[in-house]
Amino acid sequence: MKEKNILFKNIHELLEVRVTPLLGLLTQDEKISLLSTSQSAIPRLGIKEYQVGGEAAHGVVDRKGGKTTVFPQPIGLSCTWNRELMKKVGSVIGDEARIFYEQNQQKTGLTLWAPTIDMERDPRWGRTEEAYGEDPYLTGQLATELIKGMQGEDPFYIKLVAAPKHFYGNNNEYGRERISNSIDPRNRYEYYLKAFEPAFKEGKALSMMTAYNGVNGIPAMQIREIKEIVKDQWKMDGFVVCDGGALTLNVEEYGYYSSYAEALADALKKGIDCFVDEKERVEEAAREALKQQLITEEELTKAIGNMLKVRFRLGHFDEDTSKNPYSEVDKNKLCSREHAELALESTNESIVLLKNEQNKLPLKKEKLKKIAVIGPTADIVYRDWYTGYSPYQITPLMGIKHQSANQQIQFVKGNDKIVLKSLDTNGYMTLGEDDELVFAADAIGEKEIFELEEWGWNGNLLKNQANQRYICQNEQDARFKASSQEVFNWFIREKMGFHTVNEKQETYHLSTWQGEPLNIDDGQRLTTASQPGTFQKQILSSGIEEAVQAAKESDVAIVCLGNNPMLNGRETEDRPDIILPKRQQKLLEEVYKVNKNVVLVLISSYPMAINWAEQHIPAILYSSHGSQMLGESIASILFGDIVPSGKLSMTWYKSVRQLPTIFDYDIIRSKRTYQYFDEEVLYPFGYGLSYAICQYDRLQLDKTTLTKDETVSINVEVENLTNELAYEVVQLYATVKGSAVPRPRKQLVDFIKIKLQPYEKRKVSLSVTADQLMIWNVNEDRYTLETASCLLSVGPSSEDIKLTESLQIQGQDLHQRSLREVTKAENYNDYDGVYLDKGENGLNCVTNRANGWIAFENVEMFAEKLCVELRVTTDGIPGKVKLKIDQLNHSSIIEKEFTVQYPGEWVDVQLPFTANQDLHDLFILMEGPVAINTLQLKEIDGPDREKWKRTSLRKKYGLGVLDMIV
Repeated sequence: MKEKNILFKNIHELLEVRVTPLLGLLTQDEKISLLSTSQSAIPRLGIKEYQVGGEAAHGVVDRKGGKTTVFPQPIGLSCTWNRELMKKVGSVIGDEARIFYEQNQQKTGLTLWAPTIDMERDPRWGRTEEAYGEDPYLTGQLATELIKGMQGEDPFYIKLVAAPKHFYGNNNEYGRERISNSIDPRNRYEYYLKAFEPAFKEGKALSMMTAYNGVNGIPAMQIREIKEIVKDQWKMDGFVVCDGGALTLNVEEYGYYSSYAEALADALKKGIDCFVDEKERVEEAAREALKQQLITEEELTKAIGNMLKVRFRLGHFDEDTSKNPYSEVDKNKLCSREHAELALESTNESIVLLKNEQNKLPLKKEKLKKIAVIGPTADIVYRDWYTGYSPYQITPLMGIKHQSANQQIQFVKGNDKIVLKSLDTNGYMTLGEDDELVFAADAIGEKEIFELEEWGWNGNLLKNQANQRYICQNEQDARFKASSQEVFNWFIREKMGFHTVNEKQETYHLSTWQGEPLNIDDGQRLTTASQPGTFQKQILSSGIEEAVQAAKESDVAIVCLGNNPMLNGRETEDRPDIILPKRQQKLLEEVYKVNKNVVLVLISSYPMAINWAEQHIPAILYSSHGSQMLGESIASILFGDIVPSGKLSMTWYKSVRQLPTIFDYDIIRSKRTYQYFDEEVLYPFGYGLSYAICQYDRLQLDKTTLTKDETVSINVEVENLTNELAYEVVQLYATVKGSAVPRPRKQLVDFIKIKLQPYEKRKVSLSVTADQLMIWNVNEDRYTLETASCLLSVGPSSEDIKLTESLQIQGQDLHQRSLREVTKAENYNDYDGVYLDKGENGLNCVTNRANGWIAFENVEMFAEKLCVELRVTTDGIPGKVKLKIDQLNHSSIIEKEFTVQYPGEWVDVQLPFTANQDLHDLFILMEGPVAINTLQLKEIDGPDREKWKRTSLRKKYGLGVLDMIV
């Protein structure tokens, strides 16, 4: 025992030689104590307690308020399109995590949940700010470099464990804890999984967090892809955690299992190693699962081993730290000038110039005497839920003032100052004892005046002018106080709804952050009530009028608009629309009426449909929130100290009407993202202007034919034609033509950000691999390089293509398919009115939503008399399946009603038919609550026509055996 104890602490031994003895020393109870994120100390072995988890989306987050360096939100970092910069950012996060770890007595801080690399196929997603855009290649490349920086370059020791999240298909907030997203094979393998793959294969991420949502009927913590793809195919060599509280939600919200023991057991078997949930609940569920023999101790040990081997690499069990290069990071690095300079560099490169009519920017200081700075985002740096506490924040106003020492600056926030009066008591709302809100004033003074912030969709905030605090509903009761210095919490109790009663009289019903009606009680206090009271809003000073006056008196009006990251688009809350809040739109239009020299600075967590601004405002800048250096970067670009170089990582649509429902995850059929969307957009993917102009010339390929496992090298000359420094993002896109299936209009396959001195010309090297041009072949359940032609395009954005060259792809012809073998129903070519759900033998089944159908195109008819054999079920009532050939509007050639003995019983149904021996499209239609698991095309007059034929799914899919009838 003593030798084992010494062995696992010996830093000179191999990892497995250290892990195995430690696992052997642990009792079953001790193993269970390491199964949740609250990992117990084991004093007899010298193991300290440790808390897994924490946040580092754009800097380490210390929830206790400790200061750390804060970078732009990830959506902003993605606009840098700079791999090298991302690695530097990751390294700073890793360094500061190490210091944070030491500050917390080595009890937490080295296993943080970042980066978020969910695919952002819908800009309404509430967590858009957290991820890296809509393209899997861009996201994968930037996230991989961030991970490399976070984890460090030592071959054994890890600086900070990165945990890419949320695996996978996570792009809606409403219903995320209880609904399943339907994702078919091509979308799954060509889009949603592609962003995660390089994080593990190239970035070697040592952890991962699964999503809340279900995928094809199964909660993400229990999907097969965790083990089969992440661990087995991508060789992820670390531990996987579920999202916070997912074990509880699995039972209480999703209802997938009726007990925590069952839920934990299934998740453990599917690849979850650590549970982010209440420690007692996790451990009790584990003991019960062992007792019921739902899991074995061997399976428990494997999960704990996955966690422990990562903790070994963090140095958790080293008595001698001499080999660990990260054991003593210089504490002076925390919030250092060096880190601030990197925050500034990343912010500079993240800002996107959306419009610059007649070279309005940069502003010429010598021509300006008065500058109006206007808007609700001008003098604040907003934090989102995953933002840390920076040592300072430079707001846009501060940056502009610093740049404009010789100019007169006038700042107007643009909000109204109001009083609220109860029409029931005629009293004004004021501050009572302990700053409680009461309607007891009969005159108006400073305590009765509130600044009204209107963020749209009834996301209103009221700040008292006497104590400069926001009004907030008490946690312990239904009343309100003016008590919040900052609107920042998981629940935004400061939010207040105004519901019009009489627009002319400015009377309203008020509601809480949860939509409860507000009234006043017998003590004249504002409180929740069953019936709403009626209140009158009286405007004492108009923020828009003040802004208009300031704009009139100024040479230029810099209008800063955008969103508040705590309202109308955040975790748990998707956006209802993509337009500017009405109040901000009106503010912008009124300012423009009196001064055409307007610069719009849009500071936002997500894309916005600023159509009017694009048509009228001469210059527009876009930035994300968060960075402590935000204002310095914005001002430096406005006045030309630096050139803008950011590029959009998402398509900016003109209207929410261009988007399908947020719950539609099929980007191919619903034509989502730049890859498939074919209408006019506001700003395309990859778009971003500069003060410099670059010319592209001499595009050359090293080969004109591409075969499997090959790479094509591409060279192009890029020349800066101006006297400005240029940062150019050279983007390479591929368009495959002549495919048997729908392919992207364009697909990003490489990019590089280069720095060009004035008038400098440089040869740039790019490449595309055969693997990048493969598609998921539903005929054969694998990636396939398809024979086709390919147009390679290079330019500064997806829609600003400067040069093109053709490439021939030699691969496999996919213009016909066979259904001779048992085929998964989800491997259709087209569909309508169906979704994917949990099927038989671990497969996904196609389930009828409303008179749905699935199509299999160019199917080989290998005999005259054939039969389509379906494996089907219903929810207990009769169902019907029909077969049509070649045209959906043709009559059915056969239809069959079937019944099951109980809900979910899988049965075989045969649809015999006669066809010419040629290629035909097969349409299978469903009526009623029908689900189809598999299908197979068989010859009726074949040698096995009069007997049962056993078709092994084990051979093809590694599953159980299924009996089929010929």
